[in-house]
Amino acid sequence: MFAQANQPQGNYNPTTTTLPTLAQVMAGGTPSFFQREDPIGTSVTGIVESIEAQQQRDMDTQEPKYFDNGQPMMQVVIHIATTLRDATIPGDDGVRAVYVKGKNLATLRQASRMVGRDFPHVGDGFTATYTANGEAKKRGWNPPKLYSYEIVPNQNQVAQAMNAAEPQPQAQPQQPAPAMQQPTFQQPQVNAQQIKQLAATGRSAKEIAGFLGIDEQTVAGILNDEPEF
Repeated sequence: MFAQANQPQGNYNPTTTTLPTLAQVMAGGTPSFFQREDPIGTSVTGIVESIEAQQQRDMDTQEPKYFDNGQPMMQVVIHIATTLRDATIPGDDGVRAVYVKGKNLATLRQASRMVGRDFPHVGDGFTATYTANGEAKKRGWNPPKLYSYEIVPNQNQVAQAMNAAEPQPQAQPQQPAPAMQQPTFQQPQVNAQQIKQLAATGRSAKEIAGFLGIDEQTVAGILNDEPEF
């Protein structure tokens, strides 16, 4: 389940609220990645650190927003760890907030169901892309921005596995050291299941090879069910 929505003052619940880091507090909170002036095609990718439901607030007054029938207007806030660093943010740790609301909530549900999720989970790979503008509700209003979402389950676990410690070398008989010893290199382990999972999200063999640090021909061979060399 999502974490509970932000509560009014006096009902703060520390067990369901994601606390910001010191750097985020000093910078004014977790930076939102998407901005008003972003061009169509703007995209961000990272690993989900937390996800919660919040009530929308008016950008000018910061008052909670409600529908005409009195129901609160909700949104989903996804915090993702990225490689981004902003020199103007002291101690920027790369975490960015992605806000999902309105028609984009249905798009997020669909993206989640495509990978067997009810919503993005902590540790999942997550990509959000600004794809188009919707239809303005009233004349003179700005049109709503529409986004697409891509989820790669358990991406944090995959990254940890790829960065796992190498096995300890076996003991070798002591021999005189050669004048110059050539460095040895280990090829990264190939996970055929992960390659096929990334391919299912629409990534090309070249993109998968670069992401996993392996040879593109090896990726193509697995996707074409050809034996590896």
